[in-house]
Amino acid sequence: MLLASLTLLVIVHAVSSWDPDAGLVTSWTKKGGVTANASTGNNPGLVLDGNDNTHWTSAACLPTEFLLQPNVNVLLNLCQTSACQINGGTNQDVHLLTDGSVYTTSQVAVGQNNGAKVSINTIGKDITQVSIWGIYNGDTVLKAVDILGAETSMYTFNQSDNYQRRTFAVTTTLNQIILKSAMSFSVKEIAAVGHKGCQERIVVDLGVLRRIGVVRTRHWAGTDSAYSTSLLMSADGQTWDTVQALQPTALQAVQTRLQSPTEYRYIAINYDVKLKNHNKVYCWEIDAYDEYGIWGPAPKATANPVSIRQMLGVNGIWGWGHNPNGPTLYSRVASYARNYHNLNWDVKDPDFDPQFEQMGQGNGTNAFWWLNWDKEYSNWRSAGLKVDTSIQFLSKTFPASVWNTPSQSAYRYGREFGRHFGPQIGNGLVTAMEVGNEPWDYSADFYATVLEGMTAGVRDVDQIMDVLPGAFQAYIIAPEEPTSGNYIGNRVRSAVATNISVVNTHAYSFVTDESGKRVATYPEHPDSTFNSVRNMIRWRDVNTPCKPVWLTEWGWDADGGYEDCAATECVTEDAQALYGARGLFLAARLGLGRATWYFYANTDTCNTLFCRSGLTTTAKHNFTEKAVFHMFESVLGKLGESHFRAALSEDKHGYVYLFGPTNIFQKVTHIVAWLPLGASDVTTTSKSVMLPVTLKPTATWRLTGTDPALQDEALPHVQGLSITLALSTKPLIVKVTSPDPVVTVG
Repeated sequence: MLLASLTLLVIVHAVSSWDPDAGLVTSWTKKGGVTANASTGNNPGLVLDGNDNTHWTSAACLPTEFLLQPNVNVLLNLCQTSACQINGGTNQDVHLLTDGSVYTTSQVAVGQNNGAKVSINTIGKDITQVSIWGIYNGDTVLKAVDILGAETSMYTFNQSDNYQRRTFAVTTTLNQIILKSAMSFSVKEIAAVGHKGCQERIVVDLGVLRRIGVVRTRHWAGTDSAYSTSLLMSADGQTWDTVQALQPTALQAVQTRLQSPTEYRYIAINYDVKLKNHNKVYCWEIDAYDEYGIWGPAPKATANPVSIRQMLGVNGIWGWGHNPNGPTLYSRVASYARNYHNLNWDVKDPDFDPQFEQMGQGNGTNAFWWLNWDKEYSNWRSAGLKVDTSIQFLSKTFPASVWNTPSQSAYRYGREFGRHFGPQIGNGLVTAMEVGNEPWDYSADFYATVLEGMTAGVRDVDQIMDVLPGAFQAYIIAPEEPTSGNYIGNRVRSAVATNISVVNTHAYSFVTDESGKRVATYPEHPDSTFNSVRNMIRWRDVNTPCKPVWLTEWGWDADGGYEDCAATECVTEDAQALYGARGLFLAARLGLGRATWYFYANTDTCNTLFCRSGLTTTAKHNFTEKAVFHMFESVLGKLGESHFRAALSEDKHGYVYLFGPTNIFQKVTHIVAWLPLGASDVTTTSKSVMLPVTLKPTATWRLTGTDPALQDEALPHVQGLSITLALSTKPLIVKVTSPDPVVTVG
């Protein structure tokens, strides 16, 4: 609709300098002056190149590479001493027996005793495996002499063994190795692998001491290639601390958190290589950070202008259920819904006009004659939900090649969308428009062109609607691959800074365990991917200051409501509920403007990742409300109109937050506190914190994660400005009154 009069005040924050990498925390291994070297092999520098798909490859220890490695071949050059004899004495060839080369030969002739004999004294060598290369004219017996002097015949060589490496496992302590024959023979080499086996090591030298708290390694050694792998660190390159035993079969990158941050200069990965011929090991990438890891420290806690109710929303979709299971149901736990608004539902070709005016008259869009978004979104608004739209398009539906004029076509669509749905001159049904959901399969340049065109189209007709890019991440510059182009620094550029009003990201809570398997975890876990929001906030602070960050997808998959969850990323139903509440409190503390839960309901296409993240079950089980639904409903009932105000504690001993009205001169109304541990942890503790002003508890509840979602608790003890809270993994909500306004908190 046309407004009779409209006064707009547009404030544009000039960006003095655009830094596409402002969200990154640079690994210590990516700083200047860092080098890598390895025990064997080529290209050790590939572990520093920022690409998990390139790697250093060791040489093959066996069959011959170990010969010249004194730390592996314990007999190397032993025959330069008197430990070796031929026919009871020495000759000019004896040193060649253990010179580390199969291309030299020691001749063993028949001696005065009518036999030919080689003996090697191996006392103190602690041998695991013996290898012999030779040329034999007749039967030649290999004997082992143990520490008691007992001889054991291990093998009889003949001409079929000529020039071949023959290897023998040793399971007892050897004092002597003997080769004996009635005929002359030649020995090309005798070698032995010591008890340490074949060892390979790659070492990163940071150049200077660095404070290290987290090491990220992709150290997959290869298929059945290593017995064990270890992470070692050193300040001087001489004395090494074994930090962690790593699993050599871990296929994905693994993060190792040190018990406490320590200053080191050298990082090494040591491989105990399996004794197989032509066996090599690999290392793909090594990174190191301080105790905050790749995410960096959390931003300073400041009061959030958005209330809990305003922040919490839900991801829905067209036709997402009929009353009472549609928008009306979810409005109990959300103030808005985000719709996956498919571009190919509006246009058959991205260069076409979507024909929204025709749609509003009941004649459908350019793509579907039956579609009427006005009717759909009106139902959402009638249920009390604001409408955010994610204009979803992917290369598999609209490849770049079908966009004849990407900039102009995107501009046209944005203009028509804003003109029809926007609050300024449209019907006002849509409050936010997102250019792509996860448009990661387009090239950076192509997406940037579409983003600039579509946002310009909206802004030419509407200055009120929130406009935001697709969801990206700001913590790693990943190599450009067909389905993983999600780095914001390459895709959201300075040209759109004045057109977008929001920065957008998705963050789920995963960690990779020691086996390389991705699992879900609690949101406060220091290595959780939920912390990637911090990187996006830093990116925002530099490039689009004062514009909010929206978390448009987050959540956990869980069983419940007679529907199982079968993925490593699944959690229990009570964990989903507890993590949901705690994640929401964290989002408020981080200053986010939106926290949009994924998904409104479980989906019936699978029982794995992202199919069991619903607030309710599938339609098959009548949209049964899961524990997380009741959790959010209870949180909104107690804290819905409250705003995050300050963090009194954020450490492993407890998180304690203050909530209250948006005006910082008004009173604090609630304290929320919990332990940052996994939901199954039954630890309870008391924690005392100092309050900024005198507060009097009047009611206390515990969020249970089950039914009922809330239970009454005893009032906490207060003495002066000190309050003692009973903490567990289940958040405690304390309602308080204050005799005086809180002028400053946090």
